[in-house]
Amino acid sequence: MYRWDGGFIMVDPDKYEEGVQWYQKVLGWECVDQITTWVGRKSFMKMPRTGMVTIKSFEGDYDHLQPHETEGNVKLAFVTYNLDETLHYLSGQQVKSSDVRVLPNGQKYCDIFAFDNTRLTIVEEERAGDNRDYPASGIIGFGSVNTIIHVKDPKVSVEWYARNLGFEVVEVDEENGFAHMRTEDAYDRNVLDEQFWEHIWLVKSTDGPVEMPNDNKARTYYDIRPEVFFDEYNKLIQNGIKPSEIAGDPFKGWAGFHFYDQDHNRINVWSYVAR
Repeated sequence: MYRWDGGFIMVDPDKYEEGVQWYQKVLGWECVDQITTWVGRKSFMKMPRTGMVTIKSFEGDYDHLQPHETEGNVKLAFVTYNLDETLHYLSGQQVKSSDVRVLPNGQKYCDIFAFDNTRLTIVEEERAGDNRDYPASGIIGFGSVNTIIHVKDPKVSVEWYARNLGFEVVEVDEENGFAHMRTEDAYDRNVLDEQFWEHIWLVKSTDGPVEMPNDNKARTYYDIRPEVFFDEYNKLIQNGIKPSEIAGDPFKGWAGFHFYDQDHNRINVWSYVAR
């Protein structure tokens, strides 16, 4: 099973420090550490409620770490308790947003255009007794919806994701054009040895597939463990999928690669030794 593990928010190298400062100032996230490695600079951003996301510079010799002009349809989702209030605040910060849509389960969501026109997907969920105070942006972490993927045919795509990534199927509704899937949370499984489910929505798109290569700057990543990394990579090839060149070594710090689904949606994978 490929487990959901958060992701990178990519920034241009010459705008890296400015970007880190923007996410601290405008969204209220906290930079808890910064490092420089062979894959470039990373800033680890602690979000107000829970979760960590990494600001990563476009640096490194591998295609996996480079920017692409064509934007994909895989959305890394962040949570707010009140989407209207979040959008009102962001408007005052000169941050634009897309039209608000509604997921099949009733949750509202939209994209915002964050630092350097980076699309972040914001999903509203119920507060459920959480009385803590949060920064004005209201974008407080990851939530019950972690990934939204736009596809041509959810029934076909759900079978593809179940077969190749091991996602579990919760519901498929052909009439209303969606599929609900889930996968384990990588941190809970790898570090805590516990099972916690993360939710993925495949939503029927009225647009055609995007072109390759593509990717959003906000990149969703799925984790596989180092001991199965190369076996899983080869299984993809055996299944007729063409993954990218592997960047790095999972036994020596970090490794990543990507491949595409039937709608040219880019799927990012990484692996590292859990501490």
